[in-house]
Amino acid sequence: MIKTQKEHSQKQPHIAVIGAGISGLTIAHQCIKQGYRVSVYEKESSAGGKCIGHVIDGKVHELTHRQIFSKNKCLLSLLKDIPTETGTCLDHIHPQNKVQFHWAKTDKTMQFQRSYFSTIEKWIDNAKSAYSMLYAKVSLHDIYWFKRQALSAEINDSYIHIPVSEYFQYGKRPQLANFLRPMLTAWIGATDDTPAISVLDLLRNKEGTFHPDHPHGYSLGFTAPISQSVIEPWYQYLKTLGVKFNFNHEVGNILENEEIPANANIWLNNGEKLQADYFVLAIPAHVIQQKLSSKFSGNLALHQVFSHGFQLHFNQLPEALKEKTVGIVIDSPWGLSYCITYPECKEQQSRLVCLSITATNMDTARGSVYDKPLFLCTQEETLIELSSQLTGNTQLLDDPHFVSFHIGPGAKLVSLLDAEHAEYNDWYKGNTFFDENGKGSCWVMQHSLAHPTYQNKMDFHSDEFYNLFFTGECIVDAKQTWRVPATLERTIETAILCHERLSARIETVSHSR
Repeated sequence: MIKTQKEHSQKQPHIAVIGAGISGLTIAHQCIKQGYRVSVYEKESSAGGKCIGHVIDGKVHELTHRQIFSKNKCLLSLLKDIPTETGTCLDHIHPQNKVQFHWAKTDKTMQFQRSYFSTIEKWIDNAKSAYSMLYAKVSLHDIYWFKRQALSAEINDSYIHIPVSEYFQYGKRPQLANFLRPMLTAWIGATDDTPAISVLDLLRNKEGTFHPDHPHGYSLGFTAPISQSVIEPWYQYLKTLGVKFNFNHEVGNILENEEIPANANIWLNNGEKLQADYFVLAIPAHVIQQKLSSKFSGNLALHQVFSHGFQLHFNQLPEALKEKTVGIVIDSPWGLSYCITYPECKEQQSRLVCLSITATNMDTARGSVYDKPLFLCTQEETLIELSSQLTGNTQLLDDPHFVSFHIGPGAKLVSLLDAEHAEYNDWYKGNTFFDENGKGSCWVMQHSLAHPTYQNKMDFHSDEFYNLFFTGECIVDAKQTWRVPATLERTIETAILCHERLSARIETVSHSR
């Protein structure tokens, strides 16, 4: 039985978690179960971080659609541990038994099974994968070589520090690179500097045992946007256990404690000094980098990958989307992935079909219609580009069942004057562009993916401060079993491992007294 914080002994260590995203909630969850006192400080007015998504007036609004994997037991076990009004958060998970590779320019869709894999099913799936590469004009020689590289080699830690572009010989095999780059960009936001081990983890996800509560679902999805299916019930549950949440509290400075060498003091922007025995920074890597010294920053090598979700709503499934579920647009320069959902609503007449599209490479890749990055497109141009890159034309926009288009939360297209507002001080600002009337605008984005490169050596613990720990997408550790970046599985497993390190430190200090 888990004790509430009121029942904890005041002698238990006090943990201050900075950040209330998935990493921060996981750390708080693990620490409160351990019996520690826990306070969470979050600069926003609510929990969730990059995991944003709601249904408003029957319409899905989300940062990105979520695909997760049954092989990762850390994530699913945690969801089973979070109660809801009707059961647990695990009840919001459903199998995605079909996924697609889609080529918009030729209107070619290839279905892949994502239920449990028998030997024959694996063979069929691998044959389809080989055919999809052949269709993309990858040579038979390179396909055979790729399959051996992907499935035959024994994975070891040496692949952490080898880039995927080197491991799959992008320079020597350009057609293979042309196929893999957009697929991996859409799937996990991968770059050429992504560690090879991260991609091998993903490609081999059919191997090994699945979670006992989802033994027949290789790919899984949420039945409702993640804020409603996970974040809100989790936040409420942690509050009942005694976790103290402090919203609208942003870290200002992290400095050495003059009275206790090698220990950190943390001040908030409002001048308040945080009182805690240990601190866990569960905030974006670039923010940690800003707050700490260059010595620490040397361990941190990553790319900021701009990725965001867009939703098209229909009052009936368009013909062009029939047989679509979850998929990747192989020939999209923006690295598009998509998901079709039917959000549950109290009023049946307001139940809308949602086409959720996630775009990456938004700041660099040039669109197929207007030949410019998304960050230089107007909202109308963005809509046309997304539709054209998904179906090869704008038929979705002409469909009589088309209702509306929405940019997911955390991204806006604003005037240059509005972009200077204090609200956007720590948002990412896109390039400036002008309309026919000379009015300047730019995109502003609240979030980006912190994508570790093969040079990244970021650890859970600070070399400078004994009481300071880190978690998040940027961590590299030998105990990680899921190294795929930009995934909930990696984030949650990393936070659980961080908690193990923290508990070991607390135990060591306790025994030394």
